[in-house]
Amino acid sequence: MTFLTKTGSYYVLSFAAALSMAAEASELNVDLGVTALGQQHHIVGEDDKTELHPYLNLQYGMFVAGPDGVGITTSVGQRDQFSALVSVRESVLDGVNSKLDKVNERKDAAEFALYWTHMSQNIDVTAAVAVDASDTHNGYEAKLIFSKLLETNAGSFVPALAILHQSDKLVDYYYGVTPLESGTGYAAYTGEASTNANLSLTHIYPITQHWHLTTLVAYEHLGEGIQDSSIVERSGYWSGAMTMLYRF
Repeated sequence: MTFLTKTGSYYVLSFAAALSMAAEASELNVDLGVTALGQQHHIVGEDDKTELHPYLNLQYGMFVAGPDGVGITTSVGQRDQFSALVSVRESVLDGVNSKLDKVNERKDAAEFALYWTHMSQNIDVTAAVAVDASDTHNGYEAKLIFSKLLETNAGSFVPALAILHQSDKLVDYYYGVTPLESGTGYAAYTGEASTNANLSLTHIYPITQHWHLTTLVAYEHLGEGIQDSSIVERSGYWSGAMTMLYRF
């Protein structure tokens, strides 16, 4: 099962999902650790991000709480899985940006997301849609994710390709520039719907029965609806994550 969690337009593969295909836990399952995140900037005036976060993934019965959000997940037959989650989309703009200090604040948004995953022998396919639940951007994001868990003597590898379609309202809220904001030296821009592509590779290495080290490298290509914004300075960016977790 391959879920992606949003930090701005930065997507991080849910390592716990890659480690376990169980849709429902009959007992309490807990993963606890720490994650180091890195992301190349793509907004004018922003710095490359390097962050350290605690990692928690909890599952009991249908209830799940972790990097993907909080909600329920359940199996449908032997090869399908359905999930309903509430998650947070982080703003693409930091609170401190001297070049965009006249641009209105872009807030984080709470979103409600539905996931459907089909797990076959050759490839796993996830279809998902997330809508604004906080009256922030009033838009949506739909995505289609193709992934495959490959077991080797050197650990597990998960290559994944995600196609992400962001609505015009979502793009306009985070990347648009109003006529009043254009006085800062950046051309006014009304955001248009954008289709992005994210290619990633995750490695999961079992150090011991309980300790796991997971590493992710990803590249996201931005669609024209985002690229055309005057505050966007590159067409794509690299990101990565490393998590050390203990599975109880």
